[in-house]
Amino acid sequence: MNIASLFRKFIIKTNARFSNNLGSKSIFYHDFHSNKKYTDMSTNISLFMSHIDSIKKIGFDIVSEIDCPLNQIEISLDDGFLGIFDNIDFIDKINIPIQLFVVTSFIGKKNYLNRDQILELNSLSNIRFSSHTHTHKELTSLNKKDVNLELNMSKSILEDLLNESIETLCFPKGLFSNDIIEMSLNSGYKKLYTSIPGFYSKEFNKNLRFRSLVQFADKVEFESILKGGDNILTYWYKKKHYKL
Repeated sequence: MNIASLFRKFIIKTNARFSNNLGSKSIFYHDFHSNKKYTDMSTNISLFMSHIDSIKKIGFDIVSEIDCPLNQIEISLDDGFLGIFDNIDFIDKINIPIQLFVVTSFIGKKNYLNRDQILELNSLSNIRFSSHTHTHKELTSLNKKDVNLELNMSKSILEDLLNESIETLCFPKGLFSNDIIEMSLNSGYKKLYTSIPGFYSKEFNKNLRFRSLVQFADKVEFESILKGGDNILTYWYKKKHYKL
């Protein structure tokens, strides 16, 4: 572990002692694995289960959509990797709600979910799908025409495949701007997820939601994040991801 990671863990743990706030939070991963890994960002199932144990021990409820400022956790996975399907029986057995943000141009490619697998996962009551754009390009590097293409094509493909409305979007690499917010809303998205850590109800825009990345967090770091320890990083991540 490098010095930057060690320092990050230290300040999160230290801040949690002062915060100790059980505000509702959205947390996210990229994939799960028990044996085969499809991405270096994948989380071992045993670590994920230790996270679930910590969530329950501290007193949070895992919900499909947060509707209370305290004691609720949302879980999501980005990109649409195949490991979630490999572990479909496990995910179905523990029966916790998970939102999958899918990059539609990745569907059917190596290491990613195909259409049939998405339909099978979508048939589970605890799984729902949302957009992660069409090609996962940094939206802030595109012109308006290409941003609209990313937003609308992804939405159209998922709605045609799942036969349901797609109204939630996650920004690739967490990058966005005021123009991108406006274009997203005009495309029919109602809830927009960032990669900026913070409490779910603490908004700097009524349509944006903070999320905390937890995929490699050990027990101490994870529980510190649950208690608001990573909120100290909100300003830095906002400056990094949010382009006026």
